[in-house]
Amino acid sequence: MISANDLIAYTSDSANTCANEELQQRLSMYQVFLKLYEHNRGLLNEILRLENSGSKSLAGVALPYVQGIVLDQQIYLVTNLLGGKTQALVQPQEVWTIGRDHRKVGIAIQDGCLSRCHASIQYINDQGFYLKDLGSSNGSFLNGEQIWRSVALKDGDRVRLGSLAFVFFICQTAQILEPLPSEVLTHPASKPEERQSLREAPHLHFARSAMPPHKQSNFPTVKPLQETFTFRHPETEY
Repeated sequence: MISANDLIAYTSDSANTCANEELQQRLSMYQVFLKLYEHNRGLLNEILRLENSGSKSLAGVALPYVQGIVLDQQIYLVTNLLGGKTQALVQPQEVWTIGRDHRKVGIAIQDGCLSRCHASIQYINDQGFYLKDLGSSNGSFLNGEQIWRSVALKDGDRVRLGSLAFVFFICQTAQILEPLPSEVLTHPASKPEERQSLREAPHLHFARSAMPPHKQSNFPTVKPLQETFTFRHPETEY
């Protein structure tokens, strides 16, 4: 039979073990953050920024991205890095520079960890999009690895420039969908409860495309996209 003293001793030993494990975990976490502080302060700042914003609601938060578009001889980037608003950026030389100095780069972002002219994304015919570091102070990283030369970008790549992080996507094909059946477009009469549900639902506004349905062959060109995107032509001076 277990005595009261044995039970007290067992409980005390268990508590000490749990306390030691928690102390070890905290010490390990401290060592990780210390190494980040010494070797990669930009990544540490990004982790702390995400931690500080973690308590806020994610509703309405736009995740940073850049998408390279190659369709019908038209090359451009679509991104929300500029003020959080999606824009299509056309660059005559197909080189999009990123940094702090708006006089030297096409995509200027006020981030203290970015160099004035930090990195570039370039499109090379028949090869694709490439990321290149332009001698930045805090480095350019692709999928967690620092790059020292021009590196090809793939769909879904994670890019970090200083503390600026975004995902890169590529779109090189377009698909023309079949015309909708007439009964779908005519909206047949619905039941009273369905009509009530529709009245209570938020109104959605869709931009109509200037392209005739299933007739346009050279999709998309710059002109139709002007209805849904704001085009911006960055300065060509680097």
